[in-house]
Amino acid sequence: MRTPKYRWVVLSGALVVTLAACSSTTVTEQILEGQEGVGNVEIDEEDGNVKIEIESEDGEASVVIGGGEVPDGFPIPIADGGTVMAVGEQGSEATVSLSYDGSDYDSVKAFYEDWIEGLGVEVVNKFESSTPKAISWGLQIGDDTYNITVSEAGEEIFVNLFVTNG
Repeated sequence: MRTPKYRWVVLSGALVVTLAACSSTTVTEQILEGQEGVGNVEIDEEDGNVKIEIESEDGEASVVIGGGEVPDGFPIPIADGGTVMAVGEQGSEATVSLSYDGSDYDSVKAFYEDWIEGLGVEVVNKFESSTPKAISWGLQIGDDTYNITVSEAGEEIFVNLFVTNG
């Protein structure tokens, strides 16, 4: 399966765009297109967001940094009060990253604990840290894998939601 390599291309693309924020998007596109197996790369910068779309021999992927829309049918609910920071989609995988006010850690954590409990499924892995505050759950629901992470980072809370279907 080529998904891990492909995911690396998307993530490296996000890094290249972040590091080359002051340079031409054309140069960044050319750098990404130089990666093995990568075809066309399009980078659009609008409204403070950077959208990267990549076509390769493995399919298509997109990532929006600095915002974006939660994909239609995304199966993990979004706790109220968050700001979408990034959205990525590639084949059967989707990820959403959000930020919240630092004082919301306990309520956001409780939101996902309640949702998971309501599902009535076994948590296949769980990690929790007290300094800094962080919790991560891994769920297997049928053929789908869900990963939910809530972490404290200074005056903000970051939530990362990742789904692989099938």
